[in-house]
Amino acid sequence: MFQKKTYAVFLILLLMLFTAACSGSKTSAEKKESETEKSSDIAQVKVKDVSYTLPSKYNKSTTDDQIVLKVNVAVKNTGKEPLNVDSMDFTLYQDDTKMSDSDPEDYNEKLRNSTIDADKSVEGNLFYIVNKGKKYELNYMPEYYGDKKPKSFTFKIDGNDKKVLATADQLQDSAKALSAYIDVLMYGKNNPEFEKITGANKNKIVNEFNQNAKDGFLRGSGLYSSEVNNASLDGILNGIKAGLSKSASFKAETTSISGDEAVVQATVKPIDASTLSDRLKERMEDFYNKKGPDADDNEALKYALKVYPEEFQKLGPASTEEKIEVKMKKNDIDQWQLDMDDYRAADLVEAFIQK
Repeated sequence: MFQKKTYAVFLILLLMLFTAACSGSKTSAEKKESETEKSSDIAQVKVKDVSYTLPSKYNKSTTDDQIVLKVNVAVKNTGKEPLNVDSMDFTLYQDDTKMSDSDPEDYNEKLRNSTIDADKSVEGNLFYIVNKGKKYELNYMPEYYGDKKPKSFTFKIDGNDKKVLATADQLQDSAKALSAYIDVLMYGKNNPEFEKITGANKNKIVNEFNQNAKDGFLRGSGLYSSEVNNASLDGILNGIKAGLSKSASFKAETTSISGDEAVVQATVKPIDASTLSDRLKERMEDFYNKKGPDADDNEALKYALKVYPEEFQKLGPASTEEKIEVKMKKNDIDQWQLDMDDYRAADLVEAFIQK
């Protein structure tokens, strides 16, 4: 009877151990570029900020070598009549080529069509598909229906400026943060940069993850904490993490950013655990054969808990990969954090073991 229960424990452990453990600021980097301002008797335009961002996940027209230039502008009505302001009043050129505009992930970020009264202003962002690090010109031509021809403005934008380029480098910060979570939670690595990248308390989050994993094992296996000491549970958990670190692989890429949220595509090549139950069964059969009919149940359980991490670390990588989208959130000092209560975090954890 105990022998059958032991096999069941192994299968439940594989399913439950890690799954149970998964139970803010500005899109671009902080910039202090001087504002560029031009005025006429109709409108005043300020280019307040320039940064690179990622295309919306709904935008399928960009190529791998392209990126989105985000320009924050403020328009003030300096005339006496109402002024209509729209993103279509602006045109971006890269060299002599007119660049296509783009919609952001959150449409509310884009400069909206609006009519402003005299001495009033409106602010919003313009988005253009560009090649990174080039020279750009932003042209503004106001829509005006009076007798006087409106004056246009041209702003020169240096896409190779260090501060602007830095915003492109930071677009993958959320992916780096997710990789740091995988290091400390799934692989059991130290990763001294974890707290700097994520702003999360490493010891606290690792301890909570590990405790949830061990509690999940006990609930799923039907064993009591009095039957399994904490050292045995630690041995199993550490063995699984060592096996994952050796044979599983993980890549992360930020695919879209909207305000304080980012979507990171995780590509996981899991461990192939399809043979694990057979391996464990053979070990336990060997144990019972050697001990004979008088095998002690407590001794058998102790042995089972010992050989599980040994056999897990012998497993190799699976032949297929799995892609999962994970949502990351930015805190007030531009650090990216994983929501451990989000269902996608549990999906990511499960993806590391192919049953």
